[in-house]
Amino acid sequence: MKKLSASLAITALTTATLAGCGGRDDSPAEAGDDCAPGITDSQVRIGSSLPASGPAAAYGAIAAGSEAYFDAVNAAGGVAMGDGVTRQVVLTTMDDAYDSARTVSNVRKLVEQDDVAALMNVLGTSPNAAIADYVTEHKIPNLFAMTGTDQIGEQASPPWTQAFMPQYALEAEALGGRVLEINPNAKIAILYQNDGYGKNMLADFTEFFAGTGVTIVAEQSYEQTASSIDSQMANLAASDADMFLDYATGAFMTQSLRKRAELGWQVPTIITSASGSVETIIKPAGEGAADGVITTSWLKDVSAGPGDDPGVKAWWEFAQEHGLEARDNIASNGYTTAQLMVEVLERTQGCTSQDIRAAAFSLDGARADLLLEGITVSTSEDYPYMLTTVGYQEFRDGGWRPDGATHERQR
Repeated sequence: MKKLSASLAITALTTATLAGCGGRDDSPAEAGDDCAPGITDSQVRIGSSLPASGPAAAYGAIAAGSEAYFDAVNAAGGVAMGDGVTRQVVLTTMDDAYDSARTVSNVRKLVEQDDVAALMNVLGTSPNAAIADYVTEHKIPNLFAMTGTDQIGEQASPPWTQAFMPQYALEAEALGGRVLEINPNAKIAILYQNDGYGKNMLADFTEFFAGTGVTIVAEQSYEQTASSIDSQMANLAASDADMFLDYATGAFMTQSLRKRAELGWQVPTIITSASGSVETIIKPAGEGAADGVITTSWLKDVSAGPGDDPGVKAWWEFAQEHGLEARDNIASNGYTTAQLMVEVLERTQGCTSQDIRAAAFSLDGARADLLLEGITVSTSEDYPYMLTTVGYQEFRDGGWRPDGATHERQR
């Protein structure tokens, strides 16, 4: 990949020997302090838990994207971390099938047996909520968490979980604002999964629309264990709603778009940004099923081909070289988080988990190949979300088309 050199400082391994492994400290390490168990003079170990099976299995491609990027990093010499030592990145990924109990078990193993220094890419609101106390107690940074739950903003200080997705309240602001632009007196039908993610979004939209002319006239939820959501879609379509907020995920988003088309329910539709993968979620719904659908994004759509965008071209070249599906926006998501993790490690001034946490919470204008123009990553201890700006896009002509507008966090 041509841009790899921009992300790495490839140097000879330092001859300095790190001190023996020690406990996890609350403050950044000074020279001579013990290193975390997951950081040696040659490796930094990172763990991940996300679904590679079950109805959310499509999101397993996040791991493939990250693993391929770290493999390329390691083949090029490793990451020159901020403490002056160049290390190989060892990523251990475990399947939790989007089951919070399995996430907890996986994370315990990753921390207590595999000695990871940090976590990344843990997917889902309920899975991340289930491990929040554990990572805080054990002082393991949980970075690039694939959720935007408002609960992350309620952590005690210092925060140990940092979300990669925009805060759900931010997405509700952005998409709720677009609803008001389309129809300030809209009657909304909403589909959501019956878990922390779905309930969080429902609450955020309800709060946002309070005091406006918009009303939520129909709500339907579903369980992750369900085989079909056809009945929920039929109920929503039978309501007097004139706009649809679709907060299904994975295979359920595919089902909802397909059923919407079958029912001929052609009301303006807005979907969750978490379910925008063209190849694995949108296309299987059938040709034309998502035409006109609107969502938010912070990443470029890679599904339509490399085009003229340098970042998308870099991704396509990388994906083809490493056996990834270049059109998969989920795999490209993992590629992006891996690029940003490399930047975090390059800024890590010591060899403890706290040093990694400190670097992750002090990024200033970080960029990655696939971040939309105008969107950067700047982080702080006060706001444990990596993104404060989102863009808008509409699905047409077989792909997502950004409209150039953005929304900045208001609260």
